Amino acid sequence: MISDTNADERRTSERISWECLARLLPLSLEPKDSLVGMHRVTGCNISEGGLQVCTDRLFALKSRLLVEMESPDIPEGIQAVGSVAWISPTTSDDRWCVGIEFSDVGDSALSSIRVLMRQQTRHH
Repeated sequence: MISDTNADERRTSERISWECLARLLPLSLEPKDSLVGMHRVTGCNISEGGLQVCTDRLFALKSRLLVEMESPDIPEGIQAVGSVAWISPTTSDDRWCVGIEFSDVGDSALSSIRVLMRQQTRHH
């Protein structure tokens, strides 16, 4: 398990705070995985390279996920494929902060993320 502060030091992309609803769909199912299908989470921050979410489900490190994000800021939503890069427990029981590193972000999704980052930079 890698702590959140270590994750900060490894980031190569600027990250902004951005609350969103997201759905995670595991792309590599393990036989012991009983929770198949989309899993709702709350996004905390985003960058061109990844997303941090809070979830009540513990995903394995390096799990590949389809990430679907939705927000009033981006009506069409954002889809990307990523892998769990780090996991950190929260102060709440059975809740986790999960860092997802994007591995496949289409041009449309990347453009939407850049728009979000410009908007947030102007507001702060």
